[in-house]
Amino acid sequence: MKLSELIAAERVIVPLESPTAAGAAEALVARLETAGVVQDPGKLRSRVGEERGEDIVAMGDRALLMHYRTDAVQDLVVALGIAPLPVKREMGGGESMAARIVLVIVAPPRLAARYLQVLSAFARALSNPEVVEALHTARSAEELVRIPVLSEYSLPEHLTVRDIMTEGARTTTPDTPLREAANEIARAGINALPVVEADGLLVGMLSERELMRHLLGNYLQGGQSPRAAHGITNARRSVRDAMTRQVLCVAPDQPLAEIASTMTNKDVEGVPVVSDGRVVGFLTRGDIIRKLIGT
Repeated sequence: MKLSELIAAERVIVPLESPTAAGAAEALVARLETAGVVQDPGKLRSRVGEERGEDIVAMGDRALLMHYRTDAVQDLVVALGIAPLPVKREMGGGESMAARIVLVIVAPPRLAARYLQVLSAFARALSNPEVVEALHTARSAEELVRIPVLSEYSLPEHLTVRDIMTEGARTTTPDTPLREAANEIARAGINALPVVEADGLLVGMLSERELMRHLLGNYLQGGQSPRAAHGITNARRSVRDAMTRQVLCVAPDQPLAEIASTMTNKDVEGVPVVSDGRVVGFLTRGDIIRKLIGT
């Protein structure tokens, strides 16, 4: 299936006159209701109104992808809006995301695989500057649905690691002070950091497991309290001293089902995604679960 087959003129708004993401979502949901593809409008509006952070994927300043899993619809449906000015969503802490292209994807829970395929296909298309420019310059819904480049993107037959992974993964270096890396893990709410050299090559992994082993070993050998051992370890040691060099890593194009099975069997929480020896992303079991259950 081509992306162009998912976009119908009656579900496109050009121009999308809303300065906020919430307003844009409301307008696009209303357009889906008018098109007659929503079986339970109240349930869909309630779901959209929850405004969960994970419901929106920001592709830099190119597009806002809003995606929802709910049985308010019987089939996967898409609505698309092009705003004359960037639509903004406040993130808290003074941060925000904004883009002129706003996409809403709604699918019932039973279509988990197709939902992920569509989300992935749109993400890939919107990473192409040519597609973004064509959408920006469309003067009407009818003109937009006839954009030729949209017919060049098909849904992937099988989900891959690339479809789910988090791009731009946090990393650390072998010479980073252990205290600094440990604080980064705690502050970011993650359980591991890939360790890379200056050229980006993966050389190890520092996880909560390695930190625990290192801290506990220091405590048992030195006889200090855990708090004191923690301070000495962090003050004198680098990531190189605690990291493991045996790292399970995956490639972006590996089948997701295969990797999910491996992670479960080996009881691995997260793995770096590597291309030509360099880290290009990170994949966790939580990423897979959140995508599959739509939370």
